[in-house]
Amino acid sequence: MDILVIGGTGLISTSLVEKLLDRGHHVTAFTRGESENRLKAHENLTLLSGDRREERALKSLVENRTYDAAYDMISYHPKSSEQAAKIFRGKVGRFIHCSTISVYMVSYNIQCPITEGQDKGELMPHFERNPFGMDYGIKKRACEDVLWKLHDEKLFPVSMIRPTYIAGPHDFAMRDFFWIERILDGGPILVPGSGDHAFQEVYVEDVARAFASLLESEASIGQAYNVAAEEIFSLNDYINKLGSLLNKKPELVHVDQEVFDSLPLSRHMYGDVFPFNVRRTAVFSLDKIKKDLNYRSTPFDGWMKATIAWFTGGFQGHSFGYEKRQEEIKFIEGWKKFRQNLLREYVQ
Repeated sequence: MDILVIGGTGLISTSLVEKLLDRGHHVTAFTRGESENRLKAHENLTLLSGDRREERALKSLVENRTYDAAYDMISYHPKSSEQAAKIFRGKVGRFIHCSTISVYMVSYNIQCPITEGQDKGELMPHFERNPFGMDYGIKKRACEDVLWKLHDEKLFPVSMIRPTYIAGPHDFAMRDFFWIERILDGGPILVPGSGDHAFQEVYVEDVARAFASLLESEASIGQAYNVAAEEIFSLNDYINKLGSLLNKKPELVHVDQEVFDSLPLSRHMYGDVFPFNVRRTAVFSLDKIKKDLNYRSTPFDGWMKATIAWFTGGFQGHSFGYEKRQEEIKFIEGWKKFRQNLLREYVQ
């Protein structure tokens, strides 16, 4: 197949392109050229530079040619999706959109395990600290609305994948490294709230494999799929699991969510920096993707060991918010003393 990948050098895209090449496809990767390019030269790989927000750049991709499939890995605004749909209509055999489970997590009510049909739930009041991205989820939902409206099984057949938190080596979001770095420094670990809400990550290679597998399933046309790890953790369980992989026994210190939210160290220029503080249970059904794409996830221990090795072996720098680590530890010690004093006063 002749395949176009828009945003071809991102975290998912790099793995996707490699898997498509391994399956014998010819791939054109279209990227702004601003991200690190980890793709190796390949006789079936063409790299093109341009900005997908520019109509001329997108139109140039289909001048005098068509594609068996086009993956849009980066569309974030409904106008971008609408523009792509108009340009690629009749020019692609499949149009595959990278969406997100955030389309559910901006809803007021959800029912776990969250199925693909729960994407239209009533929006919750705007919550700036939504751990799944309030604006992100709303805009991605709008992108989906545009594409489903323009979906046509003959001229513009659409499919979508909705990943949860993506992880693995080269992860620029560094969610896992946030906790890895704190466990390794040996200090106490601040846990927002009870730490009992369940969530799922997903290994980047599993996501890429799911995207590639769409092309092998006619049943996936006109469908959206959740993709997540089959393993489910609470934040407490997750941190303790990381500790066991790092041969450490972290001290978890819980702080009331309301208190945590008031702390300056709980925020960063990139938002709420304590990853997987999901604030409510977020477990996603994988029944549909298992049935249609024969999906199975990689065991956590294996891919997390590889992720730990990448962060500890070659990564330079710190996780987001680590510059406030000493403030964090100082607060933890103060919080522990406060609780002890409170207990002495009221529990006699």
